[in-house]
Amino acid sequence: MRLEARRREKQSPARLLALSPLLAFLLLACGEDKRQARPVVRPVPSEESFATIDSPSLQFLPRHREAPGWQMTEDPIVIPAKRLTSHLGTDADHFRRYDAIDLTSGKYVADDGKGFAIVEIFRFPDFVKAFGAYSMRKKGPIRFLDIANEAFEARHSVHLWRGPFYVRALGGGSAAANEALQGLVTTVAARMPAAPSKPAVFNFFPAENRVANSERFSADDGFGQRDLAGSFQATFATGGAAVEGLILPAASKAAATKILDAYRALYVRNGKLLDPVPNLGEDNFTAEDKFLGRTVAFRIDRFVIAFNGYTDRPTLVDLAAATGQRILASIRSTLVQPGSRTLPPGT
Repeated sequence: MRLEARRREKQSPARLLALSPLLAFLLLACGEDKRQARPVVRPVPSEESFATIDSPSLQFLPRHREAPGWQMTEDPIVIPAKRLTSHLGTDADHFRRYDAIDLTSGKYVADDGKGFAIVEIFRFPDFVKAFGAYSMRKKGPIRFLDIANEAFEARHSVHLWRGPFYVRALGGGSAAANEALQGLVTTVAARMPAAPSKPAVFNFFPAENRVANSERFSADDGFGQRDLAGSFQATFATGGAAVEGLILPAASKAAATKILDAYRALYVRNGKLLDPVPNLGEDNFTAEDKFLGRTVAFRIDRFVIAFNGYTDRPTLVDLAAATGQRILASIRSTLVQPGSRTLPPGT
């Protein structure tokens, strides 16, 4: 009887009810609660519509049939600099290094239905940075075109620099398609305002033997060296050999001295120094290395100037001396003009 009473006591509803909170706690602690938590639905932020963003570049894209032989297929879009990666991928890094403001893009189809084109207009804070982004694309087999300020044709594209804008038109492929693409870019250029010519610092380079349209501005490096970033560069053809020239306007004389010292240290580590050139700048050195080639580098005021190539040393010295004389003449002329700058406009 006692055993039966105990069995009924254990199974009584009151006792089971008293134990249920403890059982529930233990089940939760052991991860055995089979109930699933209700998912939290978070609002998804709406994507910014590129078609609703405004830019001055929009006025340069011909609409409908304003470009002979072409018609726009859809409304153009404007992509701000911070969103360039979503449109260009890793290529966006190149344009951000030159402080691109935005990209305006329009799609076109040829009237005969046999061609298409995408016209991209990159806008920059000034014409020097636009020129830099454009000029560093002058690589590979290209052909320069007679479109102001400067333009060239590659295999499947046409590139144009005009003031603070860099226009890139993608399409073409055949001779006829390339010609049509050039016509489209010419129409875009005609809608743009007149713009300054190349940065004035290029006037310091000798005109003789300078390769036409070889001028470049690099925010990345000079002669492959990061210490020479922010330099204006040009190619010279002398005696059948190519020579690369470089002018770097530094922020101060002290900064220019550090840059020249860093470039000299490169040859100390990898090559050998040669005799300096008498009366060339405020400081100079010449050196050679079998991989880096020969160089003549010097400093005047806050300008660092260098010429590099595999040609003979006297040729490099002559180019350096001619450039130095032009810079000195500019500095002297500004000293007699109150309020003028030693650095030409556009640098």
